[in-house]
Amino acid sequence: MRYCFVVGTRPELIKTAPVIDKFKKNNQDVMVLSTSQHKELLETANRVFNIKFDYDLDIMKPNQNLFDISINVLSKIREFFEYTKPKYIFVQGDTSTAFIVALASFYHQDIYICHIEAGLRSFDKYQPFPEEINRRLISVVADYHFCPTSLSAKNLYRENIRQNVFITGNTVVDALLLIDPLVNKMDIQTLYQIEPNNYILVEVHRRESFGKTMIEILESIDEIQKITKIPVIFPVHYNPNVRKPAFEILSKNKNIRLIDPIDYLTMLSLIKNARIIITDSGGIQEEAPTYKTPVIVVRNKTERPEGIKHKFIILAGTDKKQIIQKTIKHIDHKQKIIKSNVNNPYGDGLASQRIFDIIVKNTYTPFQDNTKISLIQTNDKIHLRNNNR
Repeated sequence: MRYCFVVGTRPELIKTAPVIDKFKKNNQDVMVLSTSQHKELLETANRVFNIKFDYDLDIMKPNQNLFDISINVLSKIREFFEYTKPKYIFVQGDTSTAFIVALASFYHQDIYICHIEAGLRSFDKYQPFPEEINRRLISVVADYHFCPTSLSAKNLYRENIRQNVFITGNTVVDALLLIDPLVNKMDIQTLYQIEPNNYILVEVHRRESFGKTMIEILESIDEIQKITKIPVIFPVHYNPNVRKPAFEILSKNKNIRLIDPIDYLTMLSLIKNARIIITDSGGIQEEAPTYKTPVIVVRNKTERPEGIKHKFIILAGTDKKQIIQKTIKHIDHKQKIIKSNVNNPYGDGLASQRIFDIIVKNTYTPFQDNTKISLIQTNDKIHLRNNNR
């Protein structure tokens, strides 16, 4: 049986790496396909995980847009399928790479499509864009749905997707535990002259934040620093829609450090040691709870609401006044989270093992999260698929 894992962006690699590792260590026939949707960031992350890419579609080009990504992946992957003939395709999350590969696998009719991190929903097709639609469409064609939480599984249930839905936990927690010894070796105090647990980490980059929203976010960061007197460190994305306004608005504040994008281990160390985080990122919402670091989400909606209950996640919206008020209100919330001793609601580090057991051993023990949701409301059962295709 041949298993193919597809990655194209840094988050895909991070969240797929522990699953690849699990299959390889158990002597399965594994291939890894890179689309290179974000080539440089992908390669940077892979310095940590050292995953061998067996094939590379190498689609990235300057100033590529969604049309370019979709057309290039779809045109190149046909030959790959015909040559390698995988039986199972694993796609992760909600990137354009994941959706187009899932669509191409569906066209072949004889490939099982396995969706890691299935069922996330914001219920707004433009927030986040294009990810919300990407993940909805993957769910339509997927054969196996590996949901991080019971809430994401229930989202699928409501969409009448009830076969082969499994609550596994999020594989990002597996990845964090796997590389935590490396994270602990990072000396950010010396590298950036910052005091652990006494700085604000900022990471904003999403398309829907560009323009007026980005200006509101950046101006609020400037005000928050001036009010709290806490230093800020901000790895600034190379996209000019982020970089230009960031330097225009924040470079005059000497207590805000604007730095170039950093490698994954450094970023995790900054997440782990931050007092609080301000971000529009989805992945950080899942990573920060492992380190008990609260996250101010500067978006109007989140597809990861599980962290809100224990205030791992504080949804601030994009209004300048609200961002400032909510950040200041929760500036000392990290100590409360640490004292509460609440576990990461997104996973327990065993998601990769569960996925392997489901596919290879045909066994399943679900991840037990803290969300009390009844999945089965009728006589339908969440069950394993008969491999008769």
